[in-house]
Amino acid sequence: MNPFMMLGIVKNLEEAHPKAAAFVRNELMTGLPEGTIIEMTVTKPGAEPKTSNIRITQEDLEALSKIKEMGGQQ
Repeated sequence: MNPFMMLGIVKNLEEAHPKAAAFVRNELMTGLPEGTIIEMTVTKPGAEPKTSNIRITQEDLEALSKIKEMGGQQ
C-alpha cells in the first residue's frame, strides 16, 4: 500500500475517533510488557455486549517484534 495513502487513512481515523486514537497512542503504542491484559467489548445494536481478553505472553512480544522487523524491510 502507498505510504501516503496509509497516512491519510490513519489521519481520517484519528479525526473521526480522537479518544480512541489517543488511547492507542498513549497505551498500546508505548509498549506492552509481558503479563499485560487487553480486554475488548463489542456491543452491536440490539445485541448484548460480548467481551474477550488476552494476556500478553513472551511469544506474543516476539511475534510482534518480527512483524515490526518485516515492516521495516519493505
